[in-house]
Amino acid sequence: MPRRLLVGHDGSPASTEALRHAGGLACAWHGRITVVLALPHVPFGAVMAPVSVPALEEEARLAAERELCYGVTELAPDVSVTTIVTCAALRPAVVRAWRCGEHDAVVLAAGGPFSALRAAARAVRRLGVEPIIVGARPRRRQAVWLGRRARAARRARPA
Repeated sequence: MPRRLLVGHDGSPASTEALRHAGGLACAWHGRITVVLALPHVPFGAVMAPVSVPALEEEARLAAERELCYGVTELAPDVSVTTIVTCAALRPAVVRAWRCGEHDAVVLAAGGPFSALRAAARAVRRLGVEPIIVGARPRRRQAVWLGRRARAARRARPA
């Protein structure tokens, strides 16, 4: 039963849902939460766009902090929350916070195939920890007999 939860947050609504889930776990287990907020960076291609890059970066930073504040205010009042705001990417920030040795579990949101949340989950798994993934669809496996029947049907065709 983990009582010291580490939550990776990238400013997305999915990360806020993971924070809510961790808040429920911390409330049930009388634990505390440490949230690592990795501030978003403007993509490299934004330099070519007709926008002000520093203004765009500041707007993304403020939106991420607003989303985190929104998630923290929804938590129960008896849950202790510590926030770490970093300009580093989410993966190294979560790994660095985990290596401090102060946490029992990692809570992350399910992201797309190229999201920072998925990269952070992979990095945590490499450390030997299975993160709690919030919002992931359960993996469905095809039954083995379906594959065998399909192979048998291919062999049964006349030449």
